[in-house]
Amino acid sequence: MASYTLTYLDYRGRAELVRFIFAQAGVEYVDKRISPTEWPSIRSTTPLGIVPVLEIDGKPLLSGNCAIARYLAEKFGLAGSGDEVDKAAVMGIVEAVEEVWVKLSQYFWEKDETKKADMKQALLTQHLPCALTFLEKYSQTNGCGEEGWVHGKEVTYADFSVCVLLETLTSEAPSVLDKLPSLKKLKDSVEGLPNIQKWLKTRPDTTY
Repeated sequence: MASYTLTYLDYRGRAELVRFIFAQAGVEYVDKRISPTEWPSIRSTTPLGIVPVLEIDGKPLLSGNCAIARYLAEKFGLAGSGDEVDKAAVMGIVEAVEEVWVKLSQYFWEKDETKKADMKQALLTQHLPCALTFLEKYSQTNGCGEEGWVHGKEVTYADFSVCVLLETLTSEAPSVLDKLPSLKKLKDSVEGLPNIQKWLKTRPDTTY
């Protein structure tokens, strides 16, 4: 079996999706975490100057959260079992969540406090309500089964993507899911998976 090393900042962040995939698949990997101060000196050694990066058998081959997640999900049977259109729909959910992460990252790294306050207001009143409403509606329309998976009858990496985002949001605003029953059910179902439960109990404790 191939050996894997995942490099990302020492946060859960968007790369937690990839960690969930490894956890659910029961595949061992090196979880290499770097500090923000280390990143500038490491950046030039990465394929595209971004993280996360996935090394396979010692070679840094893949960059970007969606690319890595899709590759591993396909490899480990978590990309959906339908046809190509069905799998593309699953990927579409992951990309929709990724767009939210872009907004969150811009807010997180903003140094100007005035701009940051404006960005927070936009997140709370525009971006997050819009994204979560669409995800809730999509889950109600396309989800299936007692577990409430977001697309289809089985768990996919799209469920992990949504769950990871919701974990970050609820850590700051516990009431965010009060009017989103389908998303709450999805989050509970993902976190109830035995392999995910094990990861949640043993992973490094970080703020985000």
